[in-house]
Amino acid sequence: MSASPATVAGEPAQADMAGSYGYDQGMPAIGIDLRRIASALYRNRYIAGGLVAAALLLGIIITLSTTPIYRAVATVQIDSQVNEVLDDDSGMQPVEWDVERFLQTQLDVLLSTGMAEKVADRLNLAKDDTYFERMGLSAPQSPAPGKTMAQTRRDVIAASLQGNVAAELPGYSRVAEVSFAGPDASYAATIANAYVESFIAANLQRKFDSSSYAREYLEEQLDLAKERLEKSERDQVDYARRFGLVDLPEPGDRDGSVSLVQTNLAEANSALNSARTQRIAAEERYRVANGGSAFSIPDVQTNGYIQGLRREKASVAAEMARDAERYRPAHPVMQQHQQKLAGIDRQLNGAVSDARGALRQEYQAALRNEQRLAAQVKSLRAGTASEQSERIQYNILAREAGTNRAMYDALLQRYKEVSASAGVSTNNITLVDRAKVPGGPFRPNPLLNVVLALLGGLLLAGLYVILREFFDDAARTPEDVTERLRLPFLGTVPKLDGDADIVAELELPKSSASESFAALRTSLALLSTEGVTNLLITSSQQSEGKSLVAYGIARSMARAGKSVLVVDADLRRPSQHRIFKTSRDLGLTNVLTRQNSWQEAVFKAQENLHLIASGPLPPSVPELLSSASFEEFRSAVTAAYDIVIFDGPPVLGLADTVLLAQRLDHLVFVTEAGRATHGRAHTAIRRLRDNGIQVDGAVLNRFDPKNSGYGYEYGYYYSYGEETA
Repeated sequence: MSASPATVAGEPAQADMAGSYGYDQGMPAIGIDLRRIASALYRNRYIAGGLVAAALLLGIIITLSTTPIYRAVATVQIDSQVNEVLDDDSGMQPVEWDVERFLQTQLDVLLSTGMAEKVADRLNLAKDDTYFERMGLSAPQSPAPGKTMAQTRRDVIAASLQGNVAAELPGYSRVAEVSFAGPDASYAATIANAYVESFIAANLQRKFDSSSYAREYLEEQLDLAKERLEKSERDQVDYARRFGLVDLPEPGDRDGSVSLVQTNLAEANSALNSARTQRIAAEERYRVANGGSAFSIPDVQTNGYIQGLRREKASVAAEMARDAERYRPAHPVMQQHQQKLAGIDRQLNGAVSDARGALRQEYQAALRNEQRLAAQVKSLRAGTASEQSERIQYNILAREAGTNRAMYDALLQRYKEVSASAGVSTNNITLVDRAKVPGGPFRPNPLLNVVLALLGGLLLAGLYVILREFFDDAARTPEDVTERLRLPFLGTVPKLDGDADIVAELELPKSSASESFAALRTSLALLSTEGVTNLLITSSQQSEGKSLVAYGIARSMARAGKSVLVVDADLRRPSQHRIFKTSRDLGLTNVLTRQNSWQEAVFKAQENLHLIASGPLPPSVPELLSSASFEEFRSAVTAAYDIVIFDGPPVLGLADTVLLAQRLDHLVFVTEAGRATHGRAHTAIRRLRDNGIQVDGAVLNRFDPKNSGYGYEYGYYYSYGEETA
C-alpha cells in the first residue's frame, strides 16, 4: 500500500504512531479513570443492577429459609500455674514465653474428639433420639462397618458436637469463651455447660492419673535402686575384707573416712619429725658440754647441787683467805681448809662428769628413737603404696555405692512427696460463668445477610463489568479507538433511532448523520497533503456497517462538490447495489474480466455520486483482485474522479482486503461501537500491519453517546455541523 505525502512528510510521527497504535499494546491499561468507570457502569447498568437485585433477593430468601440458630456461651479461666497445697514440682510449669502455646493447647483439648465423646457420655446423648430431634438431625439407621449401632450413634453425636462447639480466647486474657450453637436455645445452654464441666473434670482426672502413674513408676524405680544399692555396698565390704582395708572416721565434723594405714603413717611421720627435733637438740647440748667450760653448760648452771658446792667452795676459800693473814700455809687450820677445798673440787668434778654423761645418754636415746621411727615410717610408706593400688577398685566400688545411695535417697524423697500430694486435687481451670439460655438467635442475621448479599452483588456486578470492559477490545467511545485499537480516530457515525434509514438521513444536511460524515470528510482530507484519490473501507467482521460508512463518506464528499465513485469491491457479499437501489448484474467483475469497460458499469445515482456494483460473483476473487486488469481499472477511475471509495470485504478469513489494500493508497477501518469483537479487531489490524499495510484511522460506527455513558458530551457535537453543504 503506497504512502501518502502526508505520511512521508511525517515519518518520525508515524514511527511513533506505530508504537502507539500497534497491536502489541492493544489491551487497555487499567488505571483509575473515574469517568471511564462511571461510563462502564452506566453502559452495563441494567445487567449490573439485575445482578445486585438478584443477589439481594437470594440473600433475603436464604435469610427467610434458614433455621434460626441459638448460641449459648459459658466462660472458664485457664491459668498456666496453680497454687500448690504442697511444694510439688511434679508437673512442668510453662515459662512466660510458652504461655500462649499452653493456652492454645488447652483450647485444642477442649475442641477435641475425646472431649466431645466425654460430653456425649456425660449427658448420655446416645441412649435415644433426643439429641437428633432437638438438633434437627437424622439419626443413623444402620451401624457403620465394623461398629455397633451404639458406637455409630456415639460417633455421629461426637462429630456433631465438634461441628457446633467453638472456643475463643481474647487477646491479653485467660478467660476463654466456650459456645455451642443449635436450633434449640435451652439445649444449646445445657450442652455448653456440659462442655465446661467435662473440661474441668477431665483436667482434674488427667492430673490424678498423672500422679498415680508417677507413684507407681517411683515404686518400681525404688525397688530397683534398693537392689543396686545393696549389691554395691556388699561388693565394697567384701573387697575391703579381702584386702584388709580398714577406714577410720575423719576427725572433727568432717564427713567421710580415712584408711588405718594412712592414719598410722601420718602419726608415725609426725612422731619421727618430733624425735628428729629432740635428737638434734640433745646432740647440740652434748656437743656444747664436750667442747666448752664445764660451768658454761646450761645443765650445770641450772644444777642446784653443783651450784651449792660452788657456793660452799667460795665460802671455804673466803675463810681460808682470812685465816691466811694469821696463819702460815703449814698451819693445821690452813691444812684443814686445803682439805675441804680439795674435797669440794672432787665433788664438783664428779657432778660435772655426771651432767656430761646424762647429756650423752639423752643424745644416744634420742638418736635410737629417731632411727626406730624412721624404720617404722619406711615400712608404713611401703604398706601405703600397696594399699593405694588396692584401693583403686575399692574407690570405684565406693563411688558406685555412693551414687546408688544418692539415687535411692532422691527417689525415696520424691516418692514421699508424690504420695503426700496424691490426695490433694488442684485445678488450673475455673468456671467463671455458666451458659444461660440465649434470648435470640445469632444466625441468621438479617441485616448482616442483606449487607453481605449487597456486597456480593456489587462484587459480582463489578466483576462482570471488568470482564466485559477490560478483557474485550470492543471500542465504545472515541477514546477506546486510540486506547484499545491503537488507531488514529477519524470520526463517529451516530446510531439512528428506531427504524430510521441512514440513506434518508443523509439527504438532510442538518441531520446528525450528515454532520458526522461532514466531520469525517474533514478528517479524511487531512490524511494527505496532495489529497486522497482512492480509499479502501473495511472492518474486522461482517455487519459492522462498513458499506453504509462508505456510502455516507461518498455522499458527503459529493455534497461538497467532489466527483465520487463508489466501487463495491466486496465480491463475496456485496451490498452497495441495495443501498443505491440498483442491480449488480453489471459491475466490477465484468470490468476485471474485460467483458465490459468500466464506463459501461458505472451507475449514476446522483450528481457527483456514481457507483460500480460488484457484478456477478466470481469463482476466484483473489485472482481478479491481483490481476493486471485491476491495476488498469484503479488507474483509470482514479484519473476520472476526484476520489474513488472502495467498499472492501472484512479482513478476517479472507485475503481479499490485503490484496486490495496493497494496491490502494489509504485504508479506513470501521468498527461498530460497543460490539464485542473478542480480539477480532486486534487480529484484523495485526494482519494488515504484518502485510506492510498502514491503517490511516478508524471510524466508530453506530455510536450512541448516551448509552455509552458519556451523556450529551458527544451528542452536543452532532447538533451543530461544521458546514451545511
